[in-house]
Parts: sequence; structure tokens; C-alpha cells
Amino acid sequence: MHEVLLLGIAASELTVLLTSDPRRWSRRLSLFLTLLLAVICYSWFILGVSAVANAIGATLAVVWFAWDLVDPSARGVLARWALASVGFVALLSLDPLNFPLLSLRSGRPIDLIITVLFLVTGPVNHLITAILQCARGRASDPVPGWINAPVLPAMPDVTPEEGDDREEESEVVEASVISGALPVLGVEVDEEEVTALRGGRWIGPLERLLIIVLAGAGAEVAIAAVVAAKGVIRFPEISQDSTGEKAEEFLIGSVSSWILAALVAMLIRVVSLH
Repeated sequence: MHEVLLLGIAASELTVLLTSDPRRWSRRLSLFLTLLLAVICYSWFILGVSAVANAIGATLAVVWFAWDLVDPSARGVLARWALASVGFVALLSLDPLNFPLLSLRSGRPIDLIITVLFLVTGPVNHLITAILQCARGRASDPVPGWINAPVLPAMPDVTPEEGDDREEESEVVEASVISGALPVLGVEVDEEEVTALRGGRWIGPLERLLIIVLAGAGAEVAIAAVVAAKGVIRFPEISQDSTGEKAEEFLIGSVSSWILAALVAMLIRVVSLH
């Protein structure tokens, strides 16, 4: 069951990454159903998962996808991942001999490891963005997850236009979005302004994968060097921010990313030992 469930969740999160506008639910739904069908076929014909386990895993994956459509807010994203984490820990603790359909240790470890590694790359960026939004008091705002969306949410810089009172009442003030801001409804974002900060979509996953690999190799000193190097590289940018917002974003985002990487490394080690 867990093979279909994990791969189904991965398929759901992949639709968020590949869909340019997550609000177009019909496009996401068709893509998700296609990927879920491929997952079921792979689990049934390649992994030998039973029909009952396929049905349970696919149903839970559909629930995950529907929850994301109904509640795309940062609070909803955190709730989904928190519930999934508790569920995965519970499934991991089950004895594969007594619960062959439910235990995470009953299948091939390589499939679980590959799926978890995928989830910790792109989809976790969605989770990190939700954490940052909650830290800034935007827990009820939707979290953009498509791959071209910038990572760090910034407040729009609204500057009122000069003019008399009538012009101010009649004209709509447009907000110029700061580079690195989340897309705001009704505001057009200049493509050139946000392109420079999209590297965070790649730096975060690469950093997590590097930490996982180093943790698996037992290179704790190298992990400390990676963490220190990131702080040194970002220090000039952070020191120029008098408000302290960038430092707060850096600490919250980086520490959350490192914790997730450490948890995945621990999960891989536990699965590999069985």
C-alpha cells in the first residue's frame, strides 16, 4: 500500500510543480489521474502489490490531492505534511510480518528511498514556502508551488500615486512586487525581476541532497562546512538589510530545510537496515 501512497503523493506534488497556474484544477486533475494510473500499473505489474493495497494507497493519494485543491493555504500545506509525517512514522513502526499491507518495511527499500528523495527535492520547496508564509502571518494565503515561482515570500511595495483627492479615489493603485515576492492576484509580475531569484528553487534541493549524501557517508564535518559556507555566502546580503527580514527568512528557511534533510537521512538509514 505504501508504495502506491508515496508515489501517489509524489504524483500530486509533481502536478503542482509542473502546472503554471495551480488554480487551473482541471489541468492538474487530468495530469494527476494520468500519473496515478501509471503508479498503479507500476505497483501492480512490477512490484506485485495486491489489488487491495493498490486501492487503499490510491484512495489516500486522491484524498491528499483533493485536500490540496480544497485548501491550498499555507496552513493546509503544513497540516497535510504534518499528518503525513505522523502516518509514515506509524507505518514504519509496524511489523512487516504481521502487517504486510501497511508496513513501510514490507516492500523494496530502493523504491521507498527513491520516492522520499524525490519528495525532499521539489515538493519540499512547497513546504518551506508554507513555513515562511506562516512565519510572516500569511497562514491563510495560498502557497504557489509551480517550479517557476520564487521561493521567499516578500511583501508587495505599495506606493500611492501623486495627484489630487479625486484622482486618488478614482484610480486603482498598483503594487510593484519586490523581487522574490509571491505572485499577488491582480498584479502583473515582471518576468525579468523574478528570474534572478529562481535559483533558490535549485539551491535548496541540491543542498538537501548533498546533506543526505554526506550524512549517509558519515561526513558530519563536511555537513558543518556546508552549513557554515551557506551562512558566509549569504552574510553580505543579510547584513545590508536593516529590517532583519532577510535574516529571519534565511534562518527559518535554512533550518527547516536542514531538519527535513536530517529526517530523510535517518529514514533512509532505518529502511536500509531492514
